[in-house]
Amino acid sequence: MTNLLIRLFIKNHTQTQDQQVRQKYGWLGGIVGIFCNVILFIAKLIAGMLTASISITADALNNLSDAGSSIITLIGFKMSGKPADEEHPFGHGRMEYISGLIVSIAIILVGVELIQSSIDKIIHPEEVTFSMLSVIILLVSIGVKLWMGLFNRKLGKIINSAALKATAMDSISDVVTTATVLLGILVSILTGFSIDGYAGIVVALFILYTGFMTAKDTLNLLLGEAPDAEFVHKIEQEVLSYEDVVGVHDLIVHNYGPGRSVVSLHAEVPCHIDILKIHDTIDIIERDLKKKFGCECVIHMDPIVTDDQKVNEVHRKMAALVKLIDPSITIHDFRMVAGPTHTNLIFDVVVPHKFRLSDEQVVEEVRYAAKTLDENYEVVVNVDKTYVYREN
Repeated sequence: MTNLLIRLFIKNHTQTQDQQVRQKYGWLGGIVGIFCNVILFIAKLIAGMLTASISITADALNNLSDAGSSIITLIGFKMSGKPADEEHPFGHGRMEYISGLIVSIAIILVGVELIQSSIDKIIHPEEVTFSMLSVIILLVSIGVKLWMGLFNRKLGKIINSAALKATAMDSISDVVTTATVLLGILVSILTGFSIDGYAGIVVALFILYTGFMTAKDTLNLLLGEAPDAEFVHKIEQEVLSYEDVVGVHDLIVHNYGPGRSVVSLHAEVPCHIDILKIHDTIDIIERDLKKKFGCECVIHMDPIVTDDQKVNEVHRKMAALVKLIDPSITIHDFRMVAGPTHTNLIFDVVVPHKFRLSDEQVVEEVRYAAKTLDENYEVVVNVDKTYVYREN
Protein backbone atom coordinates (compact mmCIF):
# COMPACT_ATOMS: atom_id res chain seq x y z
CA MET A 1 0.00 0.00 0.00
CA THR A 2 2.78 2.45 0.94
CA ASN A 3 4.69 1.84 -2.30
CA LEU A 4 1.47 2.23 -4.29
CA LEU A 5 0.69 5.61 -2.68
CA ILE A 6 4.25 6.79 -3.29
CA ARG A 7 4.13 5.83 -6.97
CA LEU A 8 0.67 7.37 -7.44
CA PHE A 9 1.25 10.74 -5.76
CA ILE A 10 4.98 11.45 -5.96
CA LYS A 11 6.52 12.03 -9.35
CA ASN A 12 10.23 11.14 -9.56
CA HIS A 13 9.89 9.57 -6.11
CA THR A 14 13.41 8.11 -6.24
CA GLN A 15 15.03 11.56 -6.45
CA THR A 16 14.85 12.20 -2.70
CA GLN A 17 17.69 14.77 -2.76
CA ASP A 18 15.37 17.07 -4.70
CA GLN A 19 13.70 19.43 -2.21
CA GLN A 20 10.42 19.45 -4.16
CA VAL A 21 10.28 15.65 -4.14
CA ARG A 22 11.09 15.65 -0.44
CA GLN A 23 8.31 18.14 0.19
CA LYS A 24 5.83 15.87 -1.63
CA TYR A 25 6.77 13.00 0.68
CA GLY A 26 5.98 15.27 3.64
CA TRP A 27 2.66 16.30 2.12
CA LEU A 28 1.70 12.68 1.45
CA GLY A 29 2.43 11.72 5.06
CA GLY A 30 0.52 14.75 6.37
CA ILE A 31 -2.60 14.28 4.21
CA VAL A 32 -2.84 10.57 4.99
CA GLY A 33 -2.41 11.41 8.69
CA ILE A 34 -5.16 14.03 8.65
CA PHE A 35 -7.62 11.75 6.82
CA CYS A 36 -7.04 8.68 9.00
CA ASN A 37 -6.98 10.56 12.31
CA VAL A 38 -10.14 12.53 11.62
CA ILE A 39 -12.00 9.31 10.74
CA LEU A 40 -10.68 7.62 13.89
CA PHE A 41 -11.57 10.64 16.03
CA ILE A 42 -15.21 10.62 14.84
CA ALA A 43 -15.52 6.85 15.26
CA LYS A 44 -13.98 6.83 18.77
CA LEU A 45 -15.99 9.84 19.87
CA ILE A 46 -19.17 7.96 18.95
CA ALA A 47 -17.87 4.90 20.81
CA GLY A 48 -17.03 7.01 23.85
CA MET A 49 -20.54 8.50 23.90
CA LEU A 50 -22.13 5.04 23.57
CA THR A 51 -20.14 3.59 26.46
CA ALA A 52 -19.65 6.72 28.63
CA SER A 53 -15.96 5.81 28.70
CA ILE A 54 -13.45 8.54 29.52
CA SER A 55 -10.57 6.40 28.24
CA ILE A 56 -12.18 5.99 24.80
CA THR A 57 -12.99 9.70 24.69
CA ALA A 58 -9.39 10.44 25.70
CA ASP A 59 -8.15 8.20 22.91
CA ALA A 60 -10.47 10.03 20.48
CA LEU A 61 -9.05 13.40 21.52
CA ASN A 62 -5.58 11.95 21.06
CA ASN A 63 -6.48 11.18 17.43
CA LEU A 64 -7.81 14.71 17.01
CA SER A 65 -4.52 16.11 18.30
CA ASP A 66 -2.71 13.80 15.86
CA ALA A 67 -4.75 15.30 13.01
CA GLY A 68 -3.76 18.76 14.19
CA SER A 69 -0.15 17.60 14.36
CA SER A 70 -0.36 16.43 10.74
CA ILE A 71 -1.62 19.89 9.72
CA ILE A 72 1.33 21.51 11.50
CA THR A 73 3.67 19.02 9.79
CA LEU A 74 2.21 20.00 6.40
CA ILE A 75 2.79 23.67 7.17
CA GLY A 76 6.31 22.88 8.35
CA PHE A 77 7.18 21.04 5.13
CA LYS A 78 5.69 23.88 3.07
CA MET A 79 7.69 26.56 4.90
CA SER A 80 10.90 24.50 4.99
CA GLY A 81 10.74 24.22 1.20
CA LYS A 82 11.02 27.99 0.74
CA PRO A 83 14.24 28.99 -1.03
CA ALA A 84 17.02 30.96 0.63
CA ASP A 85 16.68 34.72 0.83
CA GLU A 86 18.66 37.69 2.15
CA GLU A 87 17.49 37.16 5.73
CA HIS A 88 17.91 33.36 5.63
CA PRO A 89 20.89 32.61 3.34
CA PHE A 90 20.85 28.92 4.25
CA GLY A 91 17.14 28.45 3.52
CA HIS A 92 14.24 27.59 5.81
CA GLY A 93 14.90 23.89 6.37
CA ARG A 94 14.81 24.13 10.17
CA MET A 95 11.11 25.01 9.99
CA GLU A 96 10.54 21.26 9.76
CA TYR A 97 12.20 20.87 13.16
CA ILE A 98 10.21 23.78 14.61
CA SER A 99 6.95 22.23 13.38
CA GLY A 100 7.96 18.99 15.08
CA LEU A 101 8.55 20.89 18.34
CA ILE A 102 5.11 22.53 18.10
CA VAL A 103 3.56 19.10 17.56
CA SER A 104 5.39 17.83 20.65
CA ILE A 105 4.06 20.67 22.80
CA ALA A 106 0.51 20.03 21.53
CA ILE A 107 0.83 16.34 22.41
CA ILE A 108 2.06 17.17 25.93
CA LEU A 109 -0.84 19.57 26.53
CA VAL A 110 -3.35 16.91 25.46
CA GLY A 111 -1.71 14.43 27.85
CA VAL A 112 -1.94 16.85 30.79
CA GLU A 113 -5.61 17.56 30.08
CA LEU A 114 -6.41 13.85 29.85
CA ILE A 115 -4.74 13.11 33.18
CA GLN A 116 -6.97 15.71 34.82
CA SER A 117 -10.08 14.23 33.20
CA SER A 118 -9.08 10.69 34.19
CA ILE A 119 -8.47 11.66 37.82
CA ASP A 120 -11.94 13.24 37.91
CA LYS A 121 -13.34 9.97 36.50
CA ILE A 122 -11.62 7.99 39.27
CA ILE A 123 -13.02 10.30 41.95
CA HIS A 124 -16.49 10.31 40.37
CA PRO A 125 -16.79 6.92 38.60
CA GLU A 126 -19.57 6.20 36.14
CA GLU A 127 -20.73 2.82 34.90
CA VAL A 128 -19.24 1.85 31.54
CA THR A 129 -21.75 0.43 29.07
CA PHE A 130 -20.66 -2.50 26.91
CA SER A 131 -20.96 -1.94 23.16
CA MET A 132 -19.79 -4.42 20.53
CA LEU A 133 -19.58 -1.53 18.05
CA SER A 134 -17.10 0.21 20.34
CA VAL A 135 -14.95 -2.91 20.58
CA ILE A 136 -14.93 -3.23 16.78
CA ILE A 137 -14.02 0.45 16.40
CA LEU A 138 -11.08 0.06 18.80
CA LEU A 139 -9.83 -3.08 17.02
CA VAL A 140 -10.00 -1.34 13.64
CA SER A 141 -8.22 1.67 15.15
CA ILE A 142 -5.35 -0.54 16.33
CA GLY A 143 -4.94 -1.93 12.80
CA VAL A 144 -5.10 1.51 11.16
CA LYS A 145 -2.61 3.04 13.61
CA LEU A 146 -0.21 0.14 13.18
CA TRP A 147 -0.28 0.67 9.41
CA MET A 148 0.18 4.43 9.85
CA GLY A 149 3.21 3.82 12.04
CA LEU A 150 4.83 1.61 9.42
CA PHE A 151 3.79 4.03 6.66
CA ASN A 152 5.32 7.10 8.29
CA ARG A 153 8.40 5.22 9.39
CA LYS A 154 9.07 4.19 5.79
CA LEU A 155 8.54 7.73 4.49
CA GLY A 156 10.75 9.07 7.27
CA LYS A 157 13.57 6.68 6.37
CA ILE A 158 13.32 7.44 2.65
CA ILE A 159 13.79 11.20 3.11
CA ASN A 160 15.47 11.10 6.56
CA SER A 161 12.75 13.24 8.15
CA ALA A 162 12.71 13.75 11.92
CA ALA A 163 9.11 14.99 11.71
CA LEU A 164 7.83 11.87 9.94
CA LYS A 165 9.84 9.57 12.19
CA ALA A 166 8.28 11.30 15.21
CA THR A 167 4.83 10.84 13.66
CA ALA A 168 5.58 7.14 13.19
CA MET A 169 6.58 6.84 16.85
CA ASP A 170 3.38 8.60 17.86
CA SER A 171 1.29 6.15 15.81
CA ILE A 172 2.99 3.12 17.35
CA SER A 173 2.40 4.51 20.85
CA ASP A 174 -1.24 5.02 19.87
CA VAL A 175 -1.47 1.28 19.18
CA VAL A 176 -0.40 0.64 22.77
CA THR A 177 -2.78 3.24 24.22
CA THR A 178 -5.78 2.00 22.26
CA ALA A 179 -5.00 -1.59 23.24
CA THR A 180 -4.87 -0.41 26.88
CA VAL A 181 -8.25 1.28 26.50
CA LEU A 182 -9.73 -1.87 24.99
CA LEU A 183 -8.29 -4.01 27.78
CA GLY A 184 -9.70 -1.62 30.38
CA ILE A 185 -13.20 -1.82 28.85
CA LEU A 186 -13.13 -5.61 28.76
CA VAL A 187 -11.86 -5.86 32.36
CA SER A 188 -14.60 -3.46 33.51
CA ILE A 189 -17.29 -5.55 31.76
CA LEU A 190 -15.98 -8.93 32.93
CA THR A 191 -15.26 -8.01 36.56
CA GLY A 192 -17.80 -5.27 37.17
CA PHE A 193 -15.00 -3.10 38.56
CA SER A 194 -14.53 0.15 36.64
CA ILE A 195 -10.90 0.83 35.77
CA ASP A 196 -11.86 3.31 33.06
CA GLY A 197 -10.29 6.29 34.84
CA TYR A 198 -7.08 4.34 35.52
CA ALA A 199 -6.92 3.25 31.88
CA GLY A 200 -7.35 6.91 30.92
CA ILE A 201 -4.32 7.82 33.04
CA VAL A 202 -2.27 5.08 31.35
CA VAL A 203 -3.29 6.47 27.95
CA ALA A 204 -2.38 10.00 29.06
CA LEU A 205 1.03 8.84 30.33
CA PHE A 206 1.78 7.20 26.97
CA ILE A 207 0.78 10.45 25.26
CA LEU A 208 3.03 12.48 27.57
CA TYR A 209 5.94 10.09 26.99
CA THR A 210 5.53 10.40 23.23
CA GLY A 211 5.35 14.20 23.51
CA PHE A 212 8.49 14.48 25.64
CA MET A 213 10.52 12.07 23.46
CA THR A 214 9.46 13.86 20.28
CA ALA A 215 10.34 17.22 21.85
CA LYS A 216 13.74 15.87 22.90
CA ASP A 217 14.54 14.67 19.37
CA THR A 218 13.51 17.94 17.70
CA LEU A 219 15.28 20.07 20.31
CA ASN A 220 18.49 18.12 19.71
CA LEU A 221 18.25 18.95 16.01
CA LEU A 222 17.58 22.63 16.72
CA LEU A 223 20.38 22.90 19.28
CA GLY A 224 22.84 21.17 16.97
CA GLU A 225 23.56 17.52 17.66
CA ALA A 226 26.69 15.58 16.75
CA PRO A 227 26.74 14.60 13.07
CA ASP A 228 26.38 11.03 11.91
CA ALA A 229 29.73 9.29 12.42
CA GLU A 230 29.42 7.34 9.17
CA PHE A 231 28.82 10.55 7.20
CA VAL A 232 31.86 12.18 8.81
CA HIS A 233 33.99 9.13 8.03
CA LYS A 234 32.94 9.21 4.37
CA ILE A 235 33.82 12.91 4.11
CA GLU A 236 37.22 12.30 5.71
CA GLN A 237 38.01 9.37 3.41
CA GLU A 238 36.92 11.32 0.35
CA VAL A 239 39.19 14.28 1.22
CA LEU A 240 42.13 12.01 2.06
CA SER A 241 41.78 10.26 -1.31
CA TYR A 242 43.33 13.31 -3.02
CA GLU A 243 47.07 13.03 -3.51
CA ASP A 244 48.15 16.30 -1.90
CA VAL A 245 46.08 15.93 1.29
CA VAL A 246 47.89 14.16 4.13
CA GLY A 247 45.48 14.76 7.03
CA VAL A 248 42.02 15.98 8.01
CA HIS A 249 40.84 17.49 11.31
CA ASP A 250 38.35 19.94 12.85
CA LEU A 251 35.58 18.62 10.60
CA ILE A 252 32.29 20.29 11.53
CA VAL A 253 28.85 19.65 10.02
CA HIS A 254 26.48 22.61 10.29
CA ASN A 255 22.88 21.42 9.90
CA TYR A 256 20.40 23.94 8.47
CA GLY A 257 17.61 21.42 7.94
CA PRO A 258 17.23 18.12 6.09
CA GLY A 259 19.32 18.15 2.94
CA ARG A 260 20.88 21.51 3.88
CA SER A 261 24.27 21.08 5.50
CA VAL A 262 27.51 23.03 5.41
CA VAL A 263 30.74 21.14 6.10
CA SER A 264 33.90 22.92 7.24
CA LEU A 265 37.23 21.15 7.78
CA HIS A 266 40.97 21.63 7.92
CA ALA A 267 43.05 19.77 5.34
CA GLU A 268 46.72 19.21 6.11
CA VAL A 269 48.95 19.71 3.06
CA PRO A 270 52.75 19.63 2.56
CA CYS A 271 54.23 23.07 3.29
CA HIS A 272 56.58 22.93 0.31
CA ILE A 273 53.87 22.42 -2.33
CA ASP A 274 53.03 25.18 -4.82
CA ILE A 275 50.29 27.34 -3.29
CA LEU A 276 48.40 27.78 -6.57
CA LYS A 277 48.44 24.06 -7.23
CA ILE A 278 47.07 23.10 -3.82
CA HIS A 279 44.49 25.90 -3.96
CA ASP A 280 43.21 24.41 -7.20
CA THR A 281 43.06 20.96 -5.57
CA ILE A 282 41.06 22.34 -2.62
CA ASP A 283 38.58 23.95 -5.02
CA ILE A 284 38.14 20.62 -6.80
CA ILE A 285 37.57 18.81 -3.48
CA GLU A 286 34.91 21.33 -2.45
CA ARG A 287 33.05 20.92 -5.74
CA ASP A 288 33.31 17.12 -5.63
CA LEU A 289 31.99 16.97 -2.04
CA LYS A 290 28.99 19.09 -3.01
CA LYS A 291 28.25 16.85 -5.99
CA LYS A 292 28.72 13.57 -4.12
CA PHE A 293 27.23 14.38 -0.71
CA GLY A 294 24.92 17.30 -1.48
CA CYS A 295 26.60 19.64 1.02
CA GLU A 296 28.34 22.98 0.81
CA CYS A 297 31.95 22.64 1.89
CA VAL A 298 34.57 25.11 3.13
CA ILE A 299 38.13 23.78 3.47
CA HIS A 300 40.96 25.52 5.32
CA MET A 301 44.50 24.55 4.32
CA ASP A 302 46.97 23.73 7.10
CA PRO A 303 50.57 23.53 5.79
CA ILE A 304 52.70 21.00 7.67
CA VAL A 305 56.26 19.73 7.40
CA THR A 306 56.36 16.34 5.70
CA ASP A 307 59.98 16.07 4.50
CA ASP A 308 61.83 16.56 7.80
CA GLN A 309 62.73 13.19 9.30
CA LYS A 310 63.31 14.59 12.80
CA VAL A 311 59.95 16.37 12.93
CA ASN A 312 58.12 13.32 11.57
CA GLU A 313 59.76 11.04 14.13
CA VAL A 314 58.91 13.27 17.12
CA HIS A 315 55.38 13.73 15.76
CA ARG A 316 54.91 9.96 15.57
CA LYS A 317 56.24 9.44 19.10
CA MET A 318 54.08 12.19 20.61
CA ALA A 319 50.99 10.80 18.90
CA ALA A 320 51.75 7.40 20.44
CA LEU A 321 52.38 8.88 23.88
CA VAL A 322 49.09 10.80 24.04
CA LYS A 323 47.32 7.55 23.12
CA LEU A 324 48.71 6.15 26.38
CA ILE A 325 46.94 8.95 28.26
CA ASP A 326 43.67 7.90 26.60
CA PRO A 327 43.01 6.02 23.33
CA SER A 328 40.45 8.64 22.26
CA ILE A 329 43.02 11.48 22.14
CA THR A 330 44.50 12.64 18.82
CA ILE A 331 46.88 15.42 17.82
CA HIS A 332 47.29 17.54 14.68
CA ASP A 333 49.03 20.66 13.30
CA PHE A 334 52.34 19.45 14.73
CA ARG A 335 55.34 21.81 14.49
CA MET A 336 58.80 22.05 16.07
CA VAL A 337 60.55 25.34 16.76
CA ALA A 338 64.13 24.88 18.00
CA GLY A 339 65.83 27.47 20.22
CA PRO A 340 69.19 27.81 22.02
CA THR A 341 67.91 26.41 25.34
CA HIS A 342 64.78 24.42 24.46
CA THR A 343 62.55 23.22 21.59
CA ASN A 344 58.87 24.08 21.42
CA LEU A 345 56.49 21.34 20.27
CA ILE A 346 53.41 23.16 19.00
CA PHE A 347 50.24 21.20 18.25
CA ASP A 348 46.52 20.76 18.97
CA VAL A 349 45.16 17.98 21.17
CA VAL A 350 41.64 16.71 20.46
CA VAL A 351 39.68 15.18 23.36
CA PRO A 352 36.02 14.10 23.69
CA HIS A 353 33.42 16.23 25.42
CA LYS A 354 32.96 15.35 29.11
CA PHE A 355 36.48 13.94 29.18
CA ARG A 356 37.65 12.53 32.51
CA LEU A 357 40.46 15.13 32.66
CA SER A 358 40.16 18.89 32.59
CA ASP A 359 41.90 20.83 29.82
CA GLU A 360 44.60 21.89 32.27
CA GLN A 361 45.18 18.28 33.33
CA VAL A 362 45.40 17.20 29.69
CA VAL A 363 48.08 19.83 29.05
CA GLU A 364 50.03 18.67 32.13
CA GLU A 365 49.87 15.02 31.01
CA VAL A 366 51.03 15.97 27.52
CA ARG A 367 53.86 18.11 28.95
CA TYR A 368 55.02 15.19 31.09
CA ALA A 369 54.91 12.87 28.06
CA ALA A 370 57.06 15.29 26.02
CA LYS A 371 59.64 15.42 28.82
CA THR A 372 60.02 11.62 28.61
CA LEU A 373 61.28 12.15 25.06
CA ASP A 374 63.63 15.04 25.83
CA GLU A 375 64.00 17.27 28.89
CA ASN A 376 64.46 20.26 26.58
CA TYR A 377 61.04 19.80 24.95
CA GLU A 378 58.37 22.33 25.91
CA VAL A 379 54.80 21.99 24.65
CA VAL A 380 52.53 24.75 23.38
CA VAL A 381 49.20 22.96 23.27
CA ASN A 382 45.69 24.00 22.31
CA VAL A 383 42.95 21.63 23.57
CA ASP A 384 40.13 21.01 21.05
CA LYS A 385 36.88 19.08 21.49
CA THR A 386 35.61 16.47 19.05
CA TYR A 387 32.58 17.41 16.94
CA VAL A 388 31.40 13.87 16.31
CA TYR A 389 30.75 10.96 18.67
CA ARG A 390 32.69 7.80 17.88
CA GLU A 391 32.65 4.42 19.56
CA ASN A 392 36.13 3.50 20.76
